[in-house]
Amino acid sequence: MRIGVIADVHGNLEALEAVVSDLKQSMPDVVLSLGDIVGYGANPQECCDIVKGIVRDNLMGNHDAAALGMIDTEDFNEDAKLGIQWTKDRLANQSLSWISGSLYTLEYEGALFSHGSPVHPEEFDYIMSRNDVEKVFYALGNRYSIFFVGHSHRRFVVSKDIEKDEGPVIDYSDLVHVDKHRQYIISVGSVGQPRDSDNTTSYGILDTDKGIYTVKRLNYAIKRASDKILKAGLPKWLAYRLMIGV
Repeated sequence: MRIGVIADVHGNLEALEAVVSDLKQSMPDVVLSLGDIVGYGANPQECCDIVKGIVRDNLMGNHDAAALGMIDTEDFNEDAKLGIQWTKDRLANQSLSWISGSLYTLEYEGALFSHGSPVHPEEFDYIMSRNDVEKVFYALGNRYSIFFVGHSHRRFVVSKDIEKDEGPVIDYSDLVHVDKHRQYIISVGSVGQPRDSDNTTSYGILDTDKGIYTVKRLNYAIKRASDKILKAGLPKWLAYRLMIGV
């Protein structure tokens, strides 16, 4: 089976359209979304409509939860707070209802999926440090060989040998051969707001039969997406960071 995984669209219609176009060519058997369809970008409603039409499941992201009023934004930076307030006024009730039905975690084809750390998924913790990684591997135990996560907007794969007492190894390559003797944390990056100093949009495909995970990096109409943010009156930094990928 080939599983397409997208995350953190964040209202970026141009980036999402590039991903959808590529998905039509790569033709995975199923597409899963790790959440945060909205926030930051200028087309939250359009992005909800598209994601709803292409995914099997969508998971709850922290910006999605904030737009629903399920969590407050006291821990958000000022730009993110303004983005959420702007977004709330532009989402149809039907989209809000659909997002509200999103799960925090999903088990599928022997893998676990979540927006943030699976330790307390409703708290949307990041996986950024070695300590974060160790906590996740401990929480996964021997139940899952692969865990997919979004939230950080950064693309990387961390793995460890399940038989040897060795530390985790990080891999930034675009093609990873999945070894049955290793356990994996796969951070898929962001469709709509990458933060790894690469401004291309990205998503991933796991081929469970071949044991290969592929990162798909795509160019898109960044300037158009950026100009829309400025025209909408959203914070300038949200537009600029798309250009530089941070």
